[in-house]
Amino acid sequence: MQRKLHALLLAFTVFFLASCSKDDDNTVASKGAYDNGYFIVNEGNFQVKAGDLSFHNYNADTLSQDNYIAVNTGSPLATTTTTLEYGTIYNGKLYLVTNFGGPLVAADEYSLKESARNSSLPANGHAFIGIDNTSGLLSTDKGIYPVTLSSLALGTKISGVTGSVGDMLKSGNYVFALSDNGILALKAGDYSVAKNLGTAIAGFAQGKDGYVYAAQTNALLKIDPATLKVDTITTTFNVRYNQYVFNSSSIVASTQENAVYVLGDDQKVYRYVSGNNSSLGSAYITLPANHYFYGKGIGYDGAKNSLVLITNASVWGNDANNTLYTYSAADASLKNTLNYTGFLYPAMVVFH
Repeated sequence: MQRKLHALLLAFTVFFLASCSKDDDNTVASKGAYDNGYFIVNEGNFQVKAGDLSFHNYNADTLSQDNYIAVNTGSPLATTTTTLEYGTIYNGKLYLVTNFGGPLVAADEYSLKESARNSSLPANGHAFIGIDNTSGLLSTDKGIYPVTLSSLALGTKISGVTGSVGDMLKSGNYVFALSDNGILALKAGDYSVAKNLGTAIAGFAQGKDGYVYAAQTNALLKIDPATLKVDTITTTFNVRYNQYVFNSSSIVASTQENAVYVLGDDQKVYRYVSGNNSSLGSAYITLPANHYFYGKGIGYDGAKNSLVLITNASVWGNDANNTLYTYSAADASLKNTLNYTGFLYPAMVVFH
């Protein structure tokens, strides 16, 4: 009996140790201080406070502020007369663009340690996209410039693209650029203009269905990135657009279902389900009274399948009271509300 008991204890010990080892193997190590959450790109307050990054940890009910300058002492993203406006993550790097004088910077997406900076932009920078392992594109007030990723040095301005250019997106063999002269489809190989797809006020988001989406004032544009064919889906609402400021466009797409989200006016989110035009017939989400979108206004968090809405207590965005609303992208249920104060002027949200 005692021998059997010893055997059972030995078997239990082996099983327990194996289980602990398995649990240890499943432990997900943090990739850095800025792993478990997302960034908010803050424009700053003119002549008062320079723009910087807020960070929202998923496990916290507050935002940490001025995270970039805390890591990169002496290397601010902006001054009190420039406007931090755009951010995106590409191949492990967070790229940030400051309007009205630059710079364009690159930093590790998890530590925020800066790796490259270009403080001599030839024109007001607007947006950045990565193209491959060595190159990217910067849109500006005066066209588009190729960027060498390692140094952020700019090449010669792309021929055939004039005027102000904002958001860009690469899909397949084309780069789509939102310009004053319309949606330009550039050949990804040499950046020559393949086709002008017509006017738009917002773009871009690539749906799970493979289409590239943009918008006119009263229509959603569904672009086939292989053929450049454009289908127009009429809306009963005005797509959100502010002609007096530069912000990334208020349109995002789900990575988990065939749905695209676009903002209407100052308080409503509309959801387009691919192939179902009637899905745009009514608002998917409506903000509470006295809360209004600011900046891009909306972000899609693929890790949580949620929509993060940036709002301010003033329709003009000049109030110190801000609120982040997090809604389920799948059913529009409210998941979290985070209030914070300060004239931060949040431009957009950036997710890993």
